[in-house]
Amino acid sequence: MKKVLTGLLATLSLAAFAEKAPVHLDLEMTSLEYRGLLKEMNQKDVDDPAVALALKLGERLQKWLADENARRSPSTALRLTSPGTRRGIPIETPSIYSEKTIQATNDKLAKELPADMMAVLNGAAFPTQLPVDDAEFVRLARLVDRNYQSAARFKSLKPYMSYYVRAKSKDVRSYYFFKKDGWTTARFADFSQLPETQKVAVRENLAGMCLNDAFSSYNSCTKKVAKAEAAGTLGELYATLSATSVRVWNEFFDIPSDAVRTDVDHTDPNVMKVPFNTPSIAKFIPYLQDNVEDEFRFGTWGLKIIYGTYADGPMLKFEPGVVPHVNGLGGNEIVMDSNQPIEEYESQWTIRHEFGHVIGLPDCYHEFYDSQLGAFVNYQLDVKDLMCSRAGNMDERIALELQRAYRK
Repeated sequence: MKKVLTGLLATLSLAAFAEKAPVHLDLEMTSLEYRGLLKEMNQKDVDDPAVALALKLGERLQKWLADENARRSPSTALRLTSPGTRRGIPIETPSIYSEKTIQATNDKLAKELPADMMAVLNGAAFPTQLPVDDAEFVRLARLVDRNYQSAARFKSLKPYMSYYVRAKSKDVRSYYFFKKDGWTTARFADFSQLPETQKVAVRENLAGMCLNDAFSSYNSCTKKVAKAEAAGTLGELYATLSATSVRVWNEFFDIPSDAVRTDVDHTDPNVMKVPFNTPSIAKFIPYLQDNVEDEFRFGTWGLKIIYGTYADGPMLKFEPGVVPHVNGLGGNEIVMDSNQPIEEYESQWTIRHEFGHVIGLPDCYHEFYDSQLGAFVNYQLDVKDLMCSRAGNMDERIALELQRAYRK
């Protein structure tokens, strides 16, 4: 079975982005996952001062939390993540980060955090009593932790800058602009009657769709839009550009033909049977089965794991400090971090998401470097979708796509 890379590579054209890039970087990685990633990358480059400070404060925060929680019971331990705290990164409000945004947050933290809290983050001894109440401490700690994550992600992606510059061509926000408002070719006939602010938005988003052609430039696209406007052919241009943008959009959701597994049995219309090598450690059997089968069901349709011994079948592996991933769409190895307890929400969500890659489902999120902004940009196409966001779940879209790919 031909393999293709998971994560970001799964959503990009391998021909257009041939240079080396990270195999899999979920947009909502935890600080624990980032620490493991940075350790694995072992970069020796000197960090930008803003990035270095954000990383230092974040590392100190984690040690403080560990010290504080060592004196608490599991029920009163301070936690920065939980199922209810996940909101996703909507396509309408993407995450934008750079040295400048990280420095801006450093400055904000210096003003907002109590002096006693900032002193500890800068190296003062851990106190036996928090400087603020638990709720306020968690709120402020999350600000520090999120900036740490932005800095860690910036540090991790910076070596692959050229890759992410090229990835701008897969930015589908402009297509989404027209899609969400139900634009049709005929609607452009009234373009001259639109308010100027809306005209500007339409022009900019037509140029953005034009950039979905990896061989187009910003200047050539703006000229193409201006020419069509002068000629009164914006509708025709929209129709032409849509053909490419629709294809790019669908690549984030559709199972590629070469990632369809040949060992899946979906002869029963209501049951999709997937073989899986029985984990050698007993506690991982229900961990996998309960999470996956509970998630992959919709109405009367459901997925069933068939445990056994398979020479070319999926398996579960654990490695310390690794970023959870699968070795390809339709791949056989789900690799999880052995440092993360399987009882944690993050682990339970991750095994469900990664199993989606085993059966060929790509990630429906995107990340790129915007040269106009001088910053990295990322977002999720649908925050309610399991394959897009940690705030997402199994939905009808996924069920129908699996049936399309596997129903015999």
